[in-house]
Amino acid sequence: MDFELLSWFGNFINFLIFTFVAINIIETLCFNTFQISLTLMGLLASIFIQIISVLYRKGGK
Repeated sequence: MDFELLSWFGNFINFLIFTFVAINIIETLCFNTFQISLTLMGLLASIFIQIISVLYRKGGK
């Protein structure tokens, strides 16, 4: 498994979440439940990917 690609994918998810949040802050005054849930799921997936990547790198050395 290519963990560099996995790390890049995690960073890409973070960028998309940041863009999503920035656009919604400009257009609305607050988040609704769907937006908060979607953002939370994306951040948790990204954090999970980053943890797997770090553990693999530490275990591989």
